[in-house]
Amino acid sequence: MRRIYDAKITGAISGHFLIDLYTPILPVILPLLITNMGLSYFLAGLVVTVFNVVSSVTQPFIGLYGDRTGKWVSVPFCVLLGSVGISLSVLANNYLIVLLLVGGAAVGHALFHPSAMALVHKLSPPAKKGLYNSIFTTSGSISYSIGPLIAGLLITFGGLPSVAWMMVPGVVGAAWIYRNDRRTGALAEIKKDPVVKKQIHGKYWWIPAGLVVTVCALRAWAYVGVITYLPTLLLLWYEGIDTLTTSVIVTVMLFSGVIGQIAGGYLSDRFGRKRVLVLGFLAAVPCFCLIFLSTGWPMYAGILMYAFFASFCYVAAVTMTQDLLPGSVGFASGLTLGLSMGIGGVGAALIGWAADVMGSLPEAMFLLIVPTVLCPVLALFIKYPGKPAETEGS
Repeated sequence: MRRIYDAKITGAISGHFLIDLYTPILPVILPLLITNMGLSYFLAGLVVTVFNVVSSVTQPFIGLYGDRTGKWVSVPFCVLLGSVGISLSVLANNYLIVLLLVGGAAVGHALFHPSAMALVHKLSPPAKKGLYNSIFTTSGSISYSIGPLIAGLLITFGGLPSVAWMMVPGVVGAAWIYRNDRRTGALAEIKKDPVVKKQIHGKYWWIPAGLVVTVCALRAWAYVGVITYLPTLLLLWYEGIDTLTTSVIVTVMLFSGVIGQIAGGYLSDRFGRKRVLVLGFLAAVPCFCLIFLSTGWPMYAGILMYAFFASFCYVAAVTMTQDLLPGSVGFASGLTLGLSMGIGGVGAALIGWAADVMGSLPEAMFLLIVPTVLCPVLALFIKYPGKPAETEGS
């Protein structure tokens, strides 16, 4: 039975690697959509907004439904939908068709994450749940980082339509996971584990929890805005930077964010979540300024350091919300991982609108300094124990 469980977990981890490969392709193709289809910055940003809102905002509710009913969507179906939708969007010559394809891919992403995470959680051996969850999360982070590089290489040597070939690993991988599931047989419904609710912060728990979700949303607004428009900024506003170079910069930036997540999670266990949250947000402010107030290597350093520190405090924020909402871990994760990212996608569209009105993408992007500065200020007011152990005691 253990071999069957491990085979299904392998399928979920492989699916996470595959489906997250396609998400960061959108910012890379936006500059070409702007030039080829004559889109405004707002309409271009709306593509990312549709994806983020559909894929992220719905996740808490999908998770709640699955927790209560034990019914989840097939992992290979989600991978197939997510990979084909984004890959085929580069072949569309109509803006509404692009939105429909991206929206369809977003549905696949929204259905995948709660389903796959529930599968991994149920089938992992109790002594290795942390390890399996870490592998599952890291697999998506790695593919999320290399997606822009693969897309950049395809565009450089084959043009925008060649990105459609990226659907091949998604289709093949979905077929392999489906075959693997058929071979290992069906599982019983994945039901929510019983949880003993613990009152940690009294009846006003929603105030600190709300503040954490708020800073997560503000952080997502700035971070998603930078990721969304950075390729367009580099390609259309700086001379001598081509698509491949831009893709490499975005890939290294996203890898820097992965390292920041790992470092922040480790240090938050040692020195306290709130401390890491505030310090990470504070350090992100000067790094953000470097991106827009400098050029050359200082600008590139700002990009990497901003990604590191913006991601550095992310794990701490997610864990804090889970601690503040005992008994509703899935819903808490949906708020920080899903709803906040959806709000970030809406913010990206607003930055595109501001760029159209102001006539300058760099100046519009620099407006993101406002949520960047608000994050550490609001984080200071979150009432949370200084040491993680205080929330873990019986």
